[in-house]
Amino acid sequence: METMVNDYITRELVQDVALLPLGDATSLLETGILHSLSMLTLAVFIRERFRVTVEDADLIPENFDSVDAICAYLRARGAKEASHAGIRG
Repeated sequence: METMVNDYITRELVQDVALLPLGDATSLLETGILHSLSMLTLAVFIRERFRVTVEDADLIPENFDSVDAICAYLRARGAKEASHAGIRG
């Protein structure tokens, strides 16, 4: 998962090649890679690739500051959605 997210961010969002290679723990906010427009682009990628809809309340630095944070968020959302599906099922 980290590789897919890192590859997407590297390919689509990084404007300054001096930031490459992008480490999984690199702050996407401090480096300026993520801003309001790129955050929306990333949310669309997450929805399409991982079938997880990023709620507005989830668009916080703790969830999107790094590739590691994004993947932790996706894993938590996956576990939450799986538990809700079990309740409904």
